[in-house]
Amino acid sequence: MICKDINTNNYILTFGYGNRKDYDEFIQYLKSFDVRYVIDVRNSPRAWSRKWYGQEIQSCCESQNVKYISMPALGNTSGNSKWIPPSASLATQALEEVSKIIQSETCLLLCAELQSARCHRTEVALKLHELTKLPVRHLE
Repeated sequence: MICKDINTNNYILTFGYGNRKDYDEFIQYLKSFDVRYVIDVRNSPRAWSRKWYGQEIQSCCESQNVKYISMPALGNTSGNSKWIPPSASLATQALEEVSKIIQSETCLLLCAELQSARCHRTEVALKLHELTKLPVRHLE
């Protein structure tokens, strides 16, 4: 078994599924970047299409040997790109938890908005960058 040393991950990856109707690009990114965890940063892991519901994404991830974690504490209540978490204290705890995972495993932050500039995941990734010093890479 090969173990990764701490800080061997090169990026904090983010991805928004937008209006994608299938998992093709998502799976390609999981494989290309050897993603081990998908961290769902939606307040509620639901979507316009059942394909992007948390349970469905979890099944897709498991089929690729990737762990799926829903982190509603890192969700957004603002309705726009400004990040307002449901609870500041729970968000702080979740950021600490995710930062530990990110330092040892390749992770991808998942949200609904296709364009990272229009999504709160950019702010979440920035907070994780401050904790881990890893650069952020938005996959679009």
